[in-house]
Amino acid sequence: MDESKDPHQLDLVAQVTKVLVLYSLAEFQSGHASEIKVEANGWAFGISDNGRGHSPSRLVAGSPYLQFVYSHLQYPFEGQTAGPVQLQGIGMSLLNLLCQELHVSSRRSEGGVRLTFVEGLHSCQEALPRGSEESGNTVAGTLRKALQSQPTDVQAIERWLSAVAGTHPGLLLSFNGRRIGQAPSSAA
Repeated sequence: MDESKDPHQLDLVAQVTKVLVLYSLAEFQSGHASEIKVEANGWAFGISDNGRGHSPSRLVAGSPYLQFVYSHLQYPFEGQTAGPVQLQGIGMSLLNLLCQELHVSSRRSEGGVRLTFVEGLHSCQEALPRGSEESGNTVAGTLRKALQSQPTDVQAIERWLSAVAGTHPGLLLSFNGRRIGQAPSSAA
């Protein structure tokens, strides 16, 4: 660890990165993903997997699923009666509020969607064309700098990812463009 860093300062970028990797790891463990790509530097992070991807047409209480989940802390929602509380939505909505900017993409063969949130509020949505990319989800953002005085400790994230890779030998895992752990062996 960098000696100039305050050992009592919580590295929120590292914690957010871990949470998002664990969501993607659940896709791997259930047999739906084989690769997780992680980026982290300064106050920015990005996690991408090649799993199933959220359905862009899925609705919860009449609202698009991704917008519902990432804006859940705005509950109860305007113009609606009390809709269902989504446990995943609570955590992802909190993540959204921690970020200056957050981009969420869900890719599927039938098309996808990319949402942008600025300071916790949904600011734009873009449809992704059918079959343009492999399926999966990407969550990338920039933490509000007021919440973390120092840039993230990339060595600590890499050590954690190495431990994850060591316990999941079939997982293709990369960090900041470099492969972590062993590439899976092909059957002879």
